[in-house]
Amino acid sequence: MYTIEQGMANVWADPTAIVIAAFITYGFGFLQYGASMWMQVKNKQCPFYFWMHAWYFGHDVTFAFICFNMWFFEIGWWLFEVLCIGCMMFVCIEIFSLYQCVKNERQEVFGRFTNGKPVSKQYAWTRGLIGYAIGVLLFQAIRVTIGDPLCLFLMMSTNAILALMTQRRFDEIGHYQPGMKFLAVFTLLGTCFTFSPKGIGFFASIVDPLNNPLFFAVGALCIASSCRAIWLAWKMDAQRQQALE
Repeated sequence: MYTIEQGMANVWADPTAIVIAAFITYGFGFLQYGASMWMQVKNKQCPFYFWMHAWYFGHDVTFAFICFNMWFFEIGWWLFEVLCIGCMMFVCIEIFSLYQCVKNERQEVFGRFTNGKPVSKQYAWTRGLIGYAIGVLLFQAIRVTIGDPLCLFLMMSTNAILALMTQRRFDEIGHYQPGMKFLAVFTLLGTCFTFSPKGIGFFASIVDPLNNPLFFAVGALCIASSCRAIWLAWKMDAQRQQALE
């Protein structure tokens, strides 16, 4: 797909713009995850699917630990070092999410594998850790296969999945939960920056193959899905308020 040299050449062409785009993109990522973690603790139900967390864990472990030597000793640019540390924080967040899943959602998430029988914490932890391990293996295998040395194409995929699946998860939950509005708005804004064109967006500015109509078509679909999540959040809140009257 691209080489480290090609990606870094785009970085050096306008490093200030890359830094700004990166902090905007990562900033919304932290806001999205902050909202989702608050919702998972507050509502005892995560607004993301478990398989999404497994994929995100694969990304975070790859970017933070498998690529650690590349960031700090081969490339040695401070932004990627900061993003690496940020992914270490996300690894901790994903482990906390799994803990919350085992504590409060193990029957919903893993009950399908026990034919509805009660799911023990040990079983849930085993299933969860195996899922996370598969996420790491799958992420690394795809990264090598498609030629994504800087992990940026696959990092973009984490945002795309979130944009596409949040509204679907809201459908499944079926009623308003505190935090839905914030998560939906942060998702829309983060998605807009994720799929922004070269010179504005973090990913398209570094990875040249992303500058094509298909990338922006996927972006349009993700933005539409994010808008639907906003519509669902406000609709379900209105229904909740009407029921209280």
